[in-house]
Amino acid sequence: MTAMPFTRPERAQCPVDFTGFDCGEQQINDWLKHHANASNKNGSAALYLSYDHETNELAGAYTLSSTTVARDETYAPWMRRNSPILVPAALLGQLAVANHFQHRGLAKALIRDAVDRTLQLSLTIGIRALVVDPLNSNLTMFYDSLGFEGFNGETRMYFRMPNYPRTL
Repeated sequence: MTAMPFTRPERAQCPVDFTGFDCGEQQINDWLKHHANASNKNGSAALYLSYDHETNELAGAYTLSSTTVARDETYAPWMRRNSPILVPAALLGQLAVANHFQHRGLAKALIRDAVDRTLQLSLTIGIRALVVDPLNSNLTMFYDSLGFEGFNGETRMYFRMPNYPRTL
């Protein structure tokens, strides 16, 4: 097995210069350049970064934040049964891989990291799902291939957090 050529994503601890970063989606590029640092600093979104092992160049980024899902937005019994009107969830937002690092497994690794972090959080606080808002149909198919499911009549998708056995 070959070692991943990218670092494990870590939370940004200082402002990041996204000037030369381009993931091919202008909406995400703009958000990273103009809002990522402020959102990370003020706590509205946690910014995670992964770098190329050899060059230390920023290769990918994603954010995690809290969100809710209206119970009525889904027919999934596990999300409706015994749930509040607003079901607690985490939001995987602004997933980005620099153009020249795409198609090398980094996007999947970033999503896996986000799922792992969300699973750990769900052991401490109530989180029923990891939610994503794909920008286009290609991304919808990508998330679908990773086990994300769609909400009724929406582009928004979720990855269900497993139930953990609890002893009372």
